[in-house]
Amino acid sequence: MSGDGRARVLDELTALVELTDLASAHGPRYHMLPGEPPAAESDAWLPADRLLHAGSPELERLLEAERRGSGHRTAHATALTLIAVYAGRVTAAAVLAWALDGRVWDVRPHNVLVRPGTHGIAGVRLREPALLADPAPDPAATVAALHEAVLRGHLLPLAGVLHRATRAGLRQLHGGVAHGCATALSSGAEPDTGLLARRWSCFTEPLPRLAGLGELAEVTGADGGRRLRYLRNTCCLYYTSAEAVRCASCCLTPRAERLRAYAAR
Repeated sequence: MSGDGRARVLDELTALVELTDLASAHGPRYHMLPGEPPAAESDAWLPADRLLHAGSPELERLLEAERRGSGHRTAHATALTLIAVYAGRVTAAAVLAWALDGRVWDVRPHNVLVRPGTHGIAGVRLREPALLADPAPDPAATVAALHEAVLRGHLLPLAGVLHRATRAGLRQLHGGVAHGCATALSSGAEPDTGLLARRWSCFTEPLPRLAGLGELAEVTGADGGRRLRYLRNTCCLYYTSAEAVRCASCCLTPRAERLRAYAAR
């Protein structure tokens, strides 16, 4: 972040190219669009800063979309699923871009619009395409900007609001935040697992409570490729949804069994 706290704004074409390249190289979870939506689509998008107000129509709409999509029977289970998929999608591009080159996109809530999906988030937009930090040789030099954009200013306050609105456990909600961020960092098509593991350590080192909610483990898949997989220490209660299955990183499944399942993929 610049010394005066202001973001560096990019023109929309430059931002579109950079954001499209990131998603093309690493997957659709990293796709974001720059600028406001067309007027005909404006009702489909929710301002992320409005989600930080318990009881707001925007938060209720997002929770209801997740409840319907997942088939959850309780509000707290819906909130736990929502925070994990939200963290793994809305701020994913900022986390991975930082991990790869130290670039921090401005995903602070006032700058983000989200479009609810049937299960999760169907779309993300940056109202003003901007960077809070430019590439730096030392990732620790930019981690403060990333924490402000992704955690302290966005995901952790959202977890607090969901806790108050649904009585979902705060530790479990923070576990969803950690899971979403770890998945965002490790799901990119980056062959250097050691680099990503070091970036995760840098990301979590200032926040030991977050670091203790799970671990990144290196797994060799059926194709011989090495990937990082996140193993949760908290439960998102997705097994109580209509799908009635445990997520792949579920803490209710023994660690060795989770690793074997990931290796078979």
